[in-house]
Amino acid sequence: MNDKENGIKSDNTHNLVIFKEKREETVFAFETIDQENKIRLANDFRAHGRHYRYSIKIYNDSLASITEIKVKIDYPKFLDITRSYPLTVYVPEGVEEGGNLKSIVEFDVINEKSSKEIHLYFTPQSLGHHGEIKTIVTYVNNKDYVRVLNSESVGIRLDEIMIMPKIIPSSHIGEFARIPGMKKAIKSMGVELQSEINFDIFYNIVEQIFRRNNLQLIAKDPEKRILWYFGADVDMRDDVLIIGQIVANKVEIITLSKNHTELISFLTLLSNGVIEHIIERGIVNTADRIHDLECKYCGAVLPYFPKTGEEIKCPKCNYEQMVW
Repeated sequence: MNDKENGIKSDNTHNLVIFKEKREETVFAFETIDQENKIRLANDFRAHGRHYRYSIKIYNDSLASITEIKVKIDYPKFLDITRSYPLTVYVPEGVEEGGNLKSIVEFDVINEKSSKEIHLYFTPQSLGHHGEIKTIVTYVNNKDYVRVLNSESVGIRLDEIMIMPKIIPSSHIGEFARIPGMKKAIKSMGVELQSEINFDIFYNIVEQIFRRNNLQLIAKDPEKRILWYFGADVDMRDDVLIIGQIVANKVEIITLSKNHTELISFLTLLSNGVIEHIIERGIVNTADRIHDLECKYCGAVLPYFPKTGEEIKCPKCNYEQMVW
């Protein structure tokens, strides 16, 4: 009987089936992945607002994750870490070791082909110091070995400054602020008062500190409690415009200069003088009762000094926070 009689087409049945070639997939065995020279550490240090920003970045360019990451930051005692980013990263208070302070930041894991970055904002506590900042990173690689990465040391020098008074017409204040490349830094402080006080007292304190440091008065507005002073560092010769103002219950010092590092030094010197004078006058007993009014997230100045336990929203990033 032929195929037709059996109701079967004459084509062979195997022609109805399509066979696909099996593709070979590349499979990486976790323990065979080479991580040498593929885990890198980079750092960056620069003036930023009224701080020095120290950035740490860990790159994992390998095809496997690393775990148990510890980032140890070694920095001099004349610096404080006053802010960090991102906020999800916990930066513990520095512990003294070998004459410096050390903080350790920990991560559970950095996945393959990814990175972690931390920004630390260091604020000088006083002038006349020099030191170094360095970072050591330890981690466990895919073969369960501990590896170490060392950053290059970053030097920081904060010399004492000698101020030379300079005169400019008050009409040039606005022009100076608009000069290309001009930098600005603000120290805004809220004073924890036990009783009502006339805010003219703060205005007078700011004026005394500016005069004591050999700055030149350019203009003043007692009704609005604003002062404009001008000067330059004797060594660097960079002009600096200094503005002092009392805004409700905030004491603010604003500095403008093209030399960012000098600007931070001026702000450190003057704000320390104001804080010390407030304590000397008996308005507060300790510096702990003078609060920094800077957003913990983006660094913008907060609009007012809130009450104890009150949440205040940053006008720039809308982050809600408590100052004290």
